[in-house]
Amino acid sequence: MLTAGAAGCVPAAVGGEGAAVDARMRWRLAVPLIGLSLLMVVPAIVGTWVFWFEFGNTYRVLSVAVCVLLLAQLGLAASIGVWPTRDVPWLRMAMIALAFVVACGVAAVRRSL
Repeated sequence: MLTAGAAGCVPAAVGGEGAAVDARMRWRLAVPLIGLSLLMVVPAIVGTWVFWFEFGNTYRVLSVAVCVLLLAQLGLAASIGVWPTRDVPWLRMAMIALAFVVACGVAAVRRSL
C-alpha cells in the first residue's frame, strides 16, 4: 500500500511517512560500520599508548585528537544500530565519513611533524 507523506509526497514504501527502518536493517547497516571503526580505533589507541614517550607534545595532542575522532566515529556507528529511526540514518553515516576524513587529515599533519 502506498500512502503519500505530507512532506514531498514520498510514498511510504519508498521511505516516506509511515515507513520505519526495523531493528534488523539498522544492525545490518551498523555492524560493518562498527567493524571498520574498530579496525581503525584499536590500532590508533594502541599506537598512541605504545609510542607516547617517543614523540613530543604536539604529536601526542594530535594522536589523542585522532583517537577521539575515531571513538566518535565508533559511537556514531553503534548509534545506528541502537537508536530507532524512521528512515535510513544518512546524516549519521555522513558524520562517520566526515570523522574518518578529518582523522586522516589530522594523522597526515601529525606524520609531517
